[in-house]
Amino acid sequence: MFYITQKNWNKILGYAEEAYDTEKSEIGGMSVMVEDKDGDWELQDPVILKQEISSGNTVLEKDALAIYYTKKGKKMGKKNFRFCWWHSHHTMSAFWSGTDKTAIDEFNEGDFSFALVVNLKGEYKFRVSMWKPFEVHEDVDLEISGIADRCTKKMKKEVEELCSKPVSTYGSWKKDNTYGYSYSKYGYKSKDQLLKEAAEDPRQERLPFRSIVSETAAAGNKFVTFPEIVEEVDDYNTDLVAGTITYSDYIESIEALNKDLKDQKSIYKVVAIRKDQVNDLLHVLPAQLVVYAKTGEEVHDSYNDWGYGGY
Repeated sequence: MFYITQKNWNKILGYAEEAYDTEKSEIGGMSVMVEDKDGDWELQDPVILKQEISSGNTVLEKDALAIYYTKKGKKMGKKNFRFCWWHSHHTMSAFWSGTDKTAIDEFNEGDFSFALVVNLKGEYKFRVSMWKPFEVHEDVDLEISGIADRCTKKMKKEVEELCSKPVSTYGSWKKDNTYGYSYSKYGYKSKDQLLKEAAEDPRQERLPFRSIVSETAAAGNKFVTFPEIVEEVDDYNTDLVAGTITYSDYIESIEALNKDLKDQKSIYKVVAIRKDQVNDLLHVLPAQLVVYAKTGEEVHDSYNDWGYGGY
C-alpha cells in the first residue's frame, strides 16, 4: 500500500494553489517515500526548492536539488526510503506529459522511484517506476488519511521566495485569414498593469448586468456568463492537450458550443485553434479564444497580453 497523511496531501495542494493564485503557474518539489514496519510506503515531508515556474512547466535548480539530496539522505539515516518528485498541473487534468516522463527517467540509476502529479481539484497520478532488472512503470492508488489545513503562512512565504517567473515576452492570439488564431509577441507587463488595463477597458460595459444574467438563467439557458463559457472552453482545451479527445472531437465540441450560444442569443462565440497549434494551448488562456459574436472582436484584443478582460 502507498499512502500519505491528509496534512502532507494538503501541503502539496496548498503549494499548488498558491503558485496558481499568484502566478497562474505550475510548481514542483520533492518528498520521500518511507517504508513502514508493515512493508507499506508513506509519502513524507513534501517540500519545494528554488525553481523557475511557468504555466506549463517547472524546473528545479540543480544546486538546490543536490543540497536537498545530501541533507535528506543524512536525515533519513538507516530508514528504507526512496525520493519522490511531485508537481502540479494547476487547472489541467492530472496526466503524464512528455516533460514529466523525461523527469521521471532521470531517476533510472536507482532500483525504483516514485512520482506524483496533482491538479487543483485534488485529482492525481501516482507512479511507481521499477528500473532493475527490467524497466516497468505502473500508476497506483495513493491513500489519504487525516485532516489538516492546506496552505500555511510559512508555505506562502516559501512560494514567494523560492519561485521566480522566467524573463520573457508575452503575447496574445490574433485572428488571421485562416481558420483559427496566430500568435503575436509583446513586451512583458506586470500584474498591476494587466489589472489596470482590464479595469479601464471601455468594452467592459458590454458585459450583461446581473439582472440580465438572472433573467437569462431563469429562461433555462446554460451559458449565461463569460466565465462559464471560458470554463467550458478550458475543459475542451485540457482534454485536447491530455489526448483524451481527438482534434476532430475538439472541433465538434466547439461547433456544438457555438450553436448553443447562438440559440441563446449570446453576445459571445468561441474560435477554435488550428490543429498545428494544439501544443500552444499550454500557454494560452481559454478566455483568449472567446470573441464577440457580432463583430468577431476579441475580448482580450486591447490588452496584447495575458489580461483578465471579460471576467
